Amino acid sequence: MNIAAQDLPRDEVAPPASAGWIETLGKACGRFFTGPGFVGFMLAATMLYEAFLAAVLLVPDAAGAFGAFATEFKIWCFSYDPRTGGMAWAAVWIMMLEPVFIAALVALLWRRAVRRLCSRAGLGEHWRAVCAGLVAAALAIGGMFVVGDAEASEGPPPPFPGERIRTALEAPEFSFGDQHGAAFGLGDARGRVVLMTGIYAYCATSCPEILRELQALQETLPREVRDRLTVVALSLSPEYDSEIMRQRIAEGYGQEYPHFRYLNGEPDAMHDVLTRLGFARVRDYRTGVITHTNLFIVVDAQGRIAYRLSLDERLRPWLREAVTALAGEAAAEG
Repeated sequence: MNIAAQDLPRDEVAPPASAGWIETLGKACGRFFTGPGFVGFMLAATMLYEAFLAAVLLVPDAAGAFGAFATEFKIWCFSYDPRTGGMAWAAVWIMMLEPVFIAALVALLWRRAVRRLCSRAGLGEHWRAVCAGLVAAALAIGGMFVVGDAEASEGPPPPFPGERIRTALEAPEFSFGDQHGAAFGLGDARGRVVLMTGIYAYCATSCPEILRELQALQETLPREVRDRLTVVALSLSPEYDSEIMRQRIAEGYGQEYPHFRYLNGEPDAMHDVLTRLGFARVRDYRTGVITHTNLFIVVDAQGRIAYRLSLDERLRPWLREAVTALAGEAAAEG
Protein backbone atom coordinates (compact mmCIF):
# COMPACT_ATOMS: atom_id res chain seq x y z
CA MET A 1 0.00 0.00 0.00
CA ASN A 2 1.34 3.44 -0.94
CA ILE A 3 1.60 6.00 1.81
CA ALA A 4 1.43 9.67 0.79
CA ALA A 5 4.22 11.95 1.97
CA GLN A 6 1.75 14.07 3.93
CA ASP A 7 0.75 11.00 5.94
CA LEU A 8 4.33 10.52 7.23
CA PRO A 9 5.46 12.11 10.48
CA ARG A 10 6.85 15.63 9.91
CA ASP A 11 10.45 14.63 10.72
CA GLU A 12 10.32 11.79 8.19
CA VAL A 13 9.56 14.03 5.16
CA ALA A 14 12.81 14.67 3.28
CA PRO A 15 13.43 18.38 2.57
CA PRO A 16 13.92 19.40 -1.06
CA ALA A 17 17.50 19.35 -2.27
CA SER A 18 17.43 23.12 -2.90
CA ALA A 19 16.25 23.99 0.62
CA GLY A 20 19.80 24.20 1.97
CA TRP A 21 21.24 26.81 -0.37
CA ILE A 22 17.98 28.82 -0.44
CA GLU A 23 18.06 29.04 3.33
CA THR A 24 21.74 30.00 3.29
CA LEU A 25 21.12 32.66 0.66
CA GLY A 26 18.16 34.03 2.58
CA LYS A 27 20.19 34.34 5.75
CA ALA A 28 23.05 36.03 3.88
CA CYS A 29 20.66 38.55 2.28
CA GLY A 30 19.04 39.18 5.62
CA ARG A 31 22.40 39.89 7.26
CA PHE A 32 23.39 42.17 4.39
CA PHE A 33 20.20 44.27 4.37
CA THR A 34 19.96 44.57 8.15
CA GLY A 35 23.63 45.07 8.93
CA PRO A 36 26.43 47.53 8.16
CA GLY A 37 27.10 45.96 4.77
CA PHE A 38 24.03 47.52 3.14
CA VAL A 39 24.74 50.91 4.68
CA GLY A 40 28.32 50.83 3.42
CA PHE A 41 27.15 49.81 -0.05
CA MET A 42 24.60 52.63 -0.25
CA LEU A 43 26.91 55.35 1.08
CA ALA A 44 29.77 54.35 -1.24
CA ALA A 45 27.50 54.24 -4.30
CA THR A 46 25.98 57.61 -3.37
CA MET A 47 29.36 59.31 -2.96
CA LEU A 48 30.62 58.06 -6.32
CA TYR A 49 27.40 59.02 -8.10
CA GLU A 50 27.51 62.53 -6.59
CA ALA A 51 31.12 62.88 -7.76
CA PHE A 52 30.02 61.83 -11.26
CA LEU A 53 27.22 64.42 -11.35
CA ALA A 54 29.62 67.12 -10.18
CA ALA A 55 32.06 66.19 -12.96
CA VAL A 56 29.26 66.32 -15.56
CA LEU A 57 28.26 69.80 -14.40
CA LEU A 58 31.81 71.20 -14.28
CA VAL A 59 33.49 69.67 -17.32
CA PRO A 60 33.75 72.03 -20.32
CA ASP A 61 31.68 71.09 -23.36
CA ALA A 62 34.83 70.90 -25.47
CA ALA A 63 36.67 68.50 -23.14
CA GLY A 64 36.90 65.51 -25.48
CA ALA A 65 34.63 62.49 -25.39
CA PHE A 66 33.56 62.99 -21.78
CA GLY A 67 32.77 66.64 -22.47
CA ALA A 68 30.55 65.64 -25.39
CA PHE A 69 28.84 63.01 -23.22
CA ALA A 70 28.37 65.54 -20.40
CA THR A 71 26.78 68.00 -22.83
CA GLU A 72 24.29 65.36 -24.06
CA PHE A 73 23.59 64.28 -20.48
CA LYS A 74 22.85 67.86 -19.41
CA ILE A 75 20.68 68.50 -22.46
CA TRP A 76 18.41 65.53 -21.82
CA CYS A 77 18.45 65.50 -18.00
CA PHE A 78 18.76 69.18 -17.11
CA SER A 79 17.33 70.89 -20.23
CA TYR A 80 20.81 72.33 -20.73
CA ASP A 81 21.09 74.87 -23.51
CA PRO A 82 24.62 75.02 -24.99
CA ARG A 83 23.58 78.23 -26.73
CA THR A 84 22.98 80.16 -23.50
CA GLY A 85 24.81 78.02 -20.97
CA GLY A 86 21.64 77.88 -18.91
CA MET A 87 19.90 74.83 -17.56
CA ALA A 88 16.98 73.86 -15.34
CA TRP A 89 18.69 74.20 -11.98
CA ALA A 90 15.68 72.80 -10.18
CA ALA A 91 16.24 69.53 -12.08
CA VAL A 92 19.94 69.67 -11.18
CA TRP A 93 19.25 70.04 -7.47
CA ILE A 94 16.60 67.32 -7.52
CA MET A 95 18.98 64.86 -9.17
CA MET A 96 21.79 65.85 -6.80
CA LEU A 97 19.64 65.63 -3.67
CA GLU A 98 17.68 62.45 -4.46
CA PRO A 99 20.57 60.02 -3.73
CA VAL A 100 21.60 62.11 -0.70
CA PHE A 101 18.05 61.87 0.65
CA ILE A 102 18.00 58.11 0.11
CA ALA A 103 21.40 57.71 1.80
CA ALA A 104 20.28 59.88 4.72
CA LEU A 105 17.11 57.81 5.09
CA VAL A 106 19.15 54.59 5.10
CA ALA A 107 21.51 56.06 7.69
CA LEU A 108 18.56 57.07 9.87
CA LEU A 109 16.84 53.69 9.71
CA TRP A 110 20.09 51.75 10.14
CA ARG A 111 21.56 53.88 12.94
CA ARG A 112 23.17 50.96 14.72
CA ALA A 113 24.66 49.68 11.52
CA VAL A 114 26.10 53.15 10.80
CA ARG A 115 27.75 53.21 14.21
CA ARG A 116 29.23 49.79 13.58
CA LEU A 117 30.38 50.81 10.13
CA CYS A 118 32.05 53.92 11.49
CA SER A 119 33.95 51.91 14.08
CA ARG A 120 37.29 50.51 13.04
CA ALA A 121 36.17 46.90 13.37
CA GLY A 122 32.95 47.46 11.45
CA LEU A 123 34.71 49.12 8.54
CA GLY A 124 37.25 46.34 8.39
CA GLU A 125 34.58 43.69 8.33
CA HIS A 126 32.49 45.34 5.63
CA TRP A 127 35.03 46.78 3.26
CA ARG A 128 33.79 44.35 0.61
CA ALA A 129 30.33 45.95 0.72
CA VAL A 130 31.86 49.42 0.38
CA CYS A 131 33.89 48.27 -2.63
CA ALA A 132 30.80 46.62 -4.10
CA GLY A 133 28.93 49.92 -3.85
CA LEU A 134 31.73 51.75 -5.61
CA VAL A 135 31.88 49.10 -8.33
CA ALA A 136 28.10 49.10 -8.82
CA ALA A 137 28.02 52.90 -9.16
CA ALA A 138 31.01 52.85 -11.51
CA LEU A 139 29.34 50.22 -13.71
CA ALA A 140 26.11 52.23 -13.84
CA ILE A 141 28.00 55.40 -14.76
CA GLY A 142 30.08 53.53 -17.33
CA GLY A 143 26.91 52.09 -18.84
CA MET A 144 25.40 55.56 -19.20
CA PHE A 145 28.59 56.80 -20.85
CA VAL A 146 28.73 53.87 -23.29
CA VAL A 147 25.05 54.13 -24.21
CA GLY A 148 25.20 57.91 -24.48
CA ASP A 149 28.33 57.79 -26.61
CA ALA A 150 26.75 55.18 -28.91
CA GLU A 151 23.60 57.26 -29.28
CA ALA A 152 25.64 60.41 -29.98
CA SER A 153 27.74 58.72 -32.64
CA GLU A 154 25.14 56.50 -34.32
CA GLY A 155 21.79 58.14 -33.76
CA PRO A 156 20.23 60.61 -36.20
CA PRO A 157 20.55 64.33 -35.44
CA PRO A 158 17.79 65.49 -33.10
CA PRO A 159 15.24 67.83 -34.71
CA PHE A 160 15.73 71.56 -34.26
CA PRO A 161 13.72 72.54 -31.15
CA GLY A 162 13.06 76.04 -32.47
CA GLU A 163 11.08 78.23 -30.10
CA ARG A 164 11.50 75.77 -27.22
CA ILE A 165 15.15 76.75 -26.81
CA ARG A 166 14.94 80.32 -28.04
CA THR A 167 15.95 83.11 -25.70
CA ALA A 168 15.52 86.89 -25.78
CA LEU A 169 18.66 88.00 -23.96
CA GLU A 170 20.02 91.50 -24.36
CA ALA A 171 23.43 91.45 -26.01
CA PRO A 172 26.12 93.71 -24.56
CA GLU A 173 26.79 96.94 -26.43
CA PHE A 174 30.19 97.22 -28.08
CA SER A 175 31.98 98.84 -30.97
CA PHE A 176 35.26 97.38 -32.18
CA GLY A 177 37.36 97.70 -35.30
CA ASP A 178 37.05 95.09 -38.04
CA GLN A 179 39.83 93.68 -40.26
CA HIS A 180 39.75 96.84 -42.39
CA GLY A 181 39.74 99.28 -39.49
CA ALA A 182 36.04 100.17 -39.67
CA ALA A 183 34.11 100.40 -36.41
CA PHE A 184 31.29 97.90 -36.00
CA GLY A 185 28.78 97.07 -33.29
CA LEU A 186 25.54 95.15 -33.06
CA GLY A 187 23.64 98.42 -33.35
CA ASP A 188 25.01 98.74 -36.89
CA ALA A 189 23.31 95.47 -37.86
CA ARG A 190 19.76 96.13 -36.65
CA GLY A 191 17.29 94.56 -39.06
CA ARG A 192 19.81 91.84 -39.92
CA VAL A 193 20.66 88.47 -38.38
CA VAL A 194 24.10 88.40 -36.75
CA LEU A 195 26.01 85.17 -36.24
CA MET A 196 28.83 85.65 -33.71
CA THR A 197 31.69 83.34 -32.81
CA GLY A 198 35.11 83.63 -31.20
CA ILE A 199 38.46 82.81 -32.84
CA TYR A 200 42.08 83.93 -32.77
CA ALA A 201 44.60 84.17 -35.57
CA TYR A 202 47.25 81.76 -34.28
CA CYS A 203 44.78 78.98 -33.43
CA ALA A 204 45.63 75.74 -35.20
CA THR A 205 42.96 73.43 -33.76
CA SER A 206 39.30 74.38 -33.40
CA CYS A 207 39.35 77.87 -34.99
CA PRO A 208 40.03 76.57 -38.52
CA GLU A 209 37.12 74.17 -38.03
CA ILE A 210 34.89 77.05 -36.92
CA LEU A 211 35.86 79.07 -39.99
CA ARG A 212 35.25 76.13 -42.30
CA GLU A 213 31.87 75.61 -40.67
CA LEU A 214 30.99 79.25 -41.29
CA GLN A 215 32.10 78.97 -44.90
CA ALA A 216 30.08 75.77 -45.45
CA LEU A 217 27.03 77.31 -43.79
CA GLN A 218 27.03 80.39 -46.01
CA GLU A 219 27.48 78.28 -49.13
CA THR A 220 24.35 76.27 -48.35
CA LEU A 221 22.10 79.17 -47.35
CA PRO A 222 19.65 80.58 -49.89
CA ARG A 223 20.68 83.92 -51.34
CA GLU A 224 17.87 85.79 -49.61
CA VAL A 225 19.06 84.46 -46.23
CA ARG A 226 22.74 85.28 -46.91
CA ASP A 227 21.77 88.83 -47.83
CA ARG A 228 20.28 89.31 -44.36
CA LEU A 229 23.18 87.70 -42.45
CA THR A 230 26.28 89.32 -40.97
CA VAL A 231 28.95 87.01 -39.53
CA VAL A 232 31.04 88.43 -36.69
CA ALA A 233 34.20 86.83 -35.31
CA LEU A 234 35.38 88.27 -32.00
CA SER A 235 39.08 88.03 -31.26
CA LEU A 236 39.85 85.71 -28.36
CA SER A 237 43.39 87.07 -28.31
CA PRO A 238 43.03 90.86 -28.51
CA GLU A 239 46.60 91.42 -27.38
CA TYR A 240 48.04 89.72 -30.49
CA ASP A 241 45.41 89.69 -33.27
CA SER A 242 46.65 92.53 -35.47
CA GLU A 243 44.60 94.05 -38.26
CA ILE A 244 46.77 92.52 -40.99
CA MET A 245 46.53 89.06 -39.39
CA ARG A 246 42.76 89.33 -39.24
CA GLN A 247 42.65 90.35 -42.89
CA ARG A 248 44.71 87.31 -43.88
CA ILE A 249 42.56 84.93 -41.86
CA ALA A 250 39.33 86.29 -43.39
CA GLU A 251 40.68 86.18 -46.93
CA GLY A 252 42.29 82.77 -46.45
CA TYR A 253 38.94 81.23 -45.54
CA GLY A 254 37.03 82.95 -48.32
CA GLN A 255 35.05 85.27 -46.04
CA GLU A 256 33.69 88.24 -47.99
CA TYR A 257 33.76 91.73 -46.58
CA PRO A 258 31.58 93.33 -45.24
CA HIS A 259 29.42 90.23 -44.66
CA PHE A 260 32.21 88.90 -42.43
CA ARG A 261 33.69 91.10 -39.70
CA TYR A 262 36.68 89.99 -37.65
CA LEU A 263 36.61 92.37 -34.69
CA ASN A 264 39.23 93.41 -32.19
CA GLY A 265 39.66 96.26 -29.77
CA GLU A 266 41.25 97.36 -26.54
CA PRO A 267 42.09 94.12 -24.64
CA ASP A 268 40.22 94.92 -21.41
CA ALA A 269 37.08 95.90 -23.33
CA MET A 270 37.32 92.82 -25.56
CA HIS A 271 37.74 90.46 -22.62
CA ASP A 272 34.80 92.08 -20.84
CA VAL A 273 32.50 91.54 -23.83
CA LEU A 274 33.75 87.98 -24.38
CA THR A 275 33.05 87.13 -20.75
CA ARG A 276 29.59 88.70 -20.82
CA LEU A 277 28.76 86.74 -23.96
CA GLY A 278 29.91 83.47 -22.35
CA PHE A 279 33.03 82.71 -24.39
CA ALA A 280 34.95 80.61 -21.87
CA ARG A 281 38.68 80.63 -22.57
CA VAL A 282 41.95 79.85 -20.81
CA ARG A 283 45.35 80.86 -22.16
CA ASP A 284 48.45 78.74 -21.59
CA TYR A 285 51.06 81.47 -21.27
CA ARG A 286 53.91 79.03 -21.90
CA THR A 287 52.65 78.09 -25.36
CA GLY A 288 50.19 80.89 -26.20
CA VAL A 289 47.47 78.32 -26.90
CA ILE A 290 43.96 79.34 -25.84
CA THR A 291 41.55 76.60 -24.85
CA HIS A 292 38.08 77.94 -25.56
CA THR A 293 34.45 77.02 -26.16
CA ASN A 294 33.41 76.55 -29.77
CA LEU A 295 30.36 78.75 -29.59
CA PHE A 296 27.97 80.30 -32.11
CA ILE A 297 25.65 83.05 -30.91
CA VAL A 298 22.75 83.94 -33.19
CA VAL A 299 21.31 87.45 -32.71
CA ASP A 300 17.93 88.35 -34.14
CA ALA A 301 17.02 91.47 -36.11
CA GLN A 302 16.10 93.27 -32.87
CA GLY A 303 19.57 92.79 -31.43
CA ARG A 304 18.57 90.06 -28.94
CA ILE A 305 20.46 86.81 -28.42
CA ALA A 306 18.09 84.17 -29.77
CA TYR A 307 20.24 81.03 -29.87
CA ARG A 308 23.58 79.78 -28.58
CA LEU A 309 24.90 76.72 -30.41
CA SER A 310 28.05 74.68 -29.98
CA LEU A 311 30.22 73.22 -32.73
CA ASP A 312 28.70 69.76 -32.40
CA GLU A 313 28.42 67.53 -35.45
CA ARG A 314 24.96 66.30 -34.47
CA LEU A 315 23.71 69.85 -33.89
CA ARG A 316 25.17 71.48 -37.01
CA PRO A 317 21.81 71.43 -38.85
CA TRP A 318 20.41 73.53 -35.99
CA LEU A 319 22.68 76.45 -36.87
CA ARG A 320 21.39 76.60 -40.43
CA GLU A 321 17.77 76.32 -39.32
CA ALA A 322 18.20 78.99 -36.63
CA VAL A 323 19.73 81.47 -39.08
CA THR A 324 17.10 80.69 -41.73
CA ALA A 325 14.20 81.14 -39.29
CA LEU A 326 15.50 84.45 -37.97
CA ALA A 327 16.19 85.74 -41.49
CA GLY A 328 12.57 84.93 -42.37
CA GLU A 329 11.42 86.95 -39.36
CA ALA A 330 13.63 89.86 -40.42
CA ALA A 331 12.19 89.77 -43.92
CA ALA A 332 8.63 89.73 -42.56
CA GLU A 333 9.37 92.73 -40.34
CA GLY A 334 10.59 94.65 -43.37
